[in-house]
Amino acid sequence: MIIFSYVCLVLSVIAIFVGGLVYLENSAKKRISLKVENFDKYIVVLEYHMQKAYEIVYKDKILIYSLDATKINDSEFNIASKEFAVLVLKMIGPNLKEEFVELYGNVDTLIFNMIEYFNGKFESDEIRDKAKQNLFENTEDSIIKKEELT
Repeated sequence: MIIFSYVCLVLSVIAIFVGGLVYLENSAKKRISLKVENFDKYIVVLEYHMQKAYEIVYKDKILIYSLDATKINDSEFNIASKEFAVLVLKMIGPNLKEEFVELYGNVDTLIFNMIEYFNGKFESDEIRDKAKQNLFENTEDSIIKKEELT
């Protein structure tokens, strides 16, 4: 009779353990499902921090190239993009980092998306475009003035 009690106790513990695992699995799926449903809210938070980080990195590493209307070399650009990603991760903190890692699946995917944001912002650099336009206009004006003098 005592053996029967121990067998029932062991089976009960196993059943509770399996039930707990099933519950955790379902809650994890529900958690990710809720994140997907609220994706727009998560993106607003991430984009806010990425914008702030971009402004900091831009002023520190890229602005001088934009004002000169020159192209940043690849190694400097890679350094700037890595600093951007590190800065975003620092700004969002460990709790939000884990939330975004869970949303994107892993850290590499999260960082890939951050770097893509950085690349997109860099490609649409209005200061560099304006500096190029001013450079071309000044060059055209000087050519016209030289032609008028001759």
